[in-house]
Amino acid sequence: MTVTATPPVRRRKSVSGRVRTLAGLSLLMLAVLLAAILAGAASTGSSLRTIGHVAGPQVLATANLYRQMSELDALVAETLLLGREYGPQQQTDLTRYDQQRLAISENLLKAYRLALDNPVEQRTVGSLIEGLGRYERLAAQARLLDLRSKHTAGQPPDDVVEAYQQATDLMRRELLPRAYNLALESGTIVRRAHVAERSTTSLARAAVVVTGLLALACLLGLQVYLTSRFRRVLAPALVVATVLTAAGLVTGLALVNQQGQALEEAKRRGFDSVLTLTRARAISKSMHGDQSRYLLDRFRKDTYEHTFLDQSQTIAAIESTSLPDYQTKLHTNFQGLLGSVTGRDRERLFAVYQRFQQADARMRTMPAEAAIKFWDGELTQAYESYDKVLEELVQQHESDFERAIGSGDGALEALWRSIPAGLAAGALLTLVGVGPRLKEYR
Repeated sequence: MTVTATPPVRRRKSVSGRVRTLAGLSLLMLAVLLAAILAGAASTGSSLRTIGHVAGPQVLATANLYRQMSELDALVAETLLLGREYGPQQQTDLTRYDQQRLAISENLLKAYRLALDNPVEQRTVGSLIEGLGRYERLAAQARLLDLRSKHTAGQPPDDVVEAYQQATDLMRRELLPRAYNLALESGTIVRRAHVAERSTTSLARAAVVVTGLLALACLLGLQVYLTSRFRRVLAPALVVATVLTAAGLVTGLALVNQQGQALEEAKRRGFDSVLTLTRARAISKSMHGDQSRYLLDRFRKDTYEHTFLDQSQTIAAIESTSLPDYQTKLHTNFQGLLGSVTGRDRERLFAVYQRFQQADARMRTMPAEAAIKFWDGELTQAYESYDKVLEELVQQHESDFERAIGSGDGALEALWRSIPAGLAAGALLTLVGVGPRLKEYR
């Protein structure tokens, strides 16, 4: 009886085929892992650019625009209220007026450049530029009438007041709401980018973990198969490839997380706080302007007092029935725009804000001439102390914002520099590790 041995060709092809399959799967999963890391990083990087370099700066520029425009109108009221005996101070106010006009122009140009892909925002900026031109003509007319009157400190002649009413109505009813809406529109872009990034980051994080574990499983499976089939303890190239893959997984996940955390930090502690405090500062400037308008315009005294109360409630809300009631009941457990400030910053802010409100209450009980002197001295000093604390807090959170955006940009740069190179080296070492084994079957 003759026994015919089975040719080893099929078995040899089966072994080489398994090696090629495992190696191919390993390379595929390395490519998918790289794609998952880069996709997550690109998405988060896009949100970082939107919040940190496009919409975020645009919101802050337009929020500053609101404050600068409020100050512009307040300066006009101040120059009209101060009489000929305050000539040097009037000149100082006019110099500040010119400086604010220049700052407003620069911020409008900046907002226009940042809104190049948004026709609606461009039209809003254009309408602001046109409206400010009309405002300046009306303010100049009121100023000219005031110079001709040569009145002493106090309420100017009726024609001056009527001319100023046209200017301030244009500013408060048209221009300031447009500036506020411009900031809201840009803020919506930031919020959408933030919401989209949060969901994308969670998905990217899960994709990186899953694909990374699969890549490691394929490499370990290949290593185990080669070890058992070829009776070798380890394939050094595959060991290094596995280590590089694990390092790529951990590093990629860490960098994607760092980007997400940087964006969250920039949005929550930086952007949101800066925007809130900048709005509070802008409204507070308008409140200080209402104090001078209250002294300037006897026809609208009640209106300006009511507006001052409404703005005070926006800044620090408490239950009250009138402005004197508000100023008496003001306490540290307030809400409103400044309600989000906590800790020592809240204590500092409340102390200076309360002094500002107390000074306002005193001013409203004085005769006209004494009230103007008090407004020009102690009241303005109380406002400036309050505004200085607000400005310091804004700068503090702007630094937090810039630091967080810088951290996210740095993580993105490190990711693009290290991860592709590491995983490409892992793929090359995988080929190097299986190459000698496949040669044995040629």
